[in-house]
Amino acid sequence: MQRFLLLLAALVVVVQAQDNKTIDGDVLNKLIFPALARHSRVIGGEYTTIEKLGGYLVALRYRNDFICGGSLLASRIVLTAAHCFLGREVVQRWEVQAGITALSEHGQRVLMDEFITPSSFRESDMNMDVSLARLSRPIWGKNIQTLKLCSTKLSMGLMLTVSGWGLVNPKDTSHQTLLRKVDVPVVSRKRCLETYSSTVNLTNSMFCAGALGKKDACTFDSGGPLVYKKQVCGIVSFGISCASPKYPGVYTDVGFVRPFIEKTMKALMKK
Repeated sequence: MQRFLLLLAALVVVVQAQDNKTIDGDVLNKLIFPALARHSRVIGGEYTTIEKLGGYLVALRYRNDFICGGSLLASRIVLTAAHCFLGREVVQRWEVQAGITALSEHGQRVLMDEFITPSSFRESDMNMDVSLARLSRPIWGKNIQTLKLCSTKLSMGLMLTVSGWGLVNPKDTSHQTLLRKVDVPVVSRKRCLETYSSTVNLTNSMFCAGALGKKDACTFDSGGPLVYKKQVCGIVSFGISCASPKYPGVYTDVGFVRPFIEKTMKALMKK
């Protein structure tokens, strides 16, 4: 996950939460959601290729810098996280890179001509962390495929695949060059809420997944898809540290935000 949560900030939050049992919301936001450091990861997984993965993952670049992952829903529509665009609102500076295993490859690079974020997105707690982008032209070809929206119930223990170029060690500061993937289980909502209750407000637009202390997404995986049988069921959103023994990754629930996705996608494709 391009889980833009920096390790240092996460440690501060955990320490404060453990010592005081409560933490000021404004302080938490400044620590966990810094305006210029919105990123997440794939830890405990393995290297793969875009062909083996299924061709649906794309890289989002701003002023040529790799920022987030995303997934293709149609030849001109990309699904990603809303927080990827915070502080990066000039649409003409965005470019999508498709059909690549390594970020150093050129692949197909297409400019973005519009992105839409729900009015209910909140930076303070990452509610409705979803966004759709339209590309300036269609992309298709070798190693480029689309995903369907999730129709599968996210029951506890269901294994899904998250992928990206994010950190493999939360102490690192730079993203990976090669693509990685990892399978992570859905965590029960009760456990998810209980774990985060003292630090972050989890809303109905979110769910948790991850093998605690072992497998997770991380910084620079943000916006990427969590996939089950060619369905995008989650979007990498945030978390405290990466592959934490206590905190699982938090994903935007595609099932919950589906009405926004379908309505927005329809509007974008008409233009």
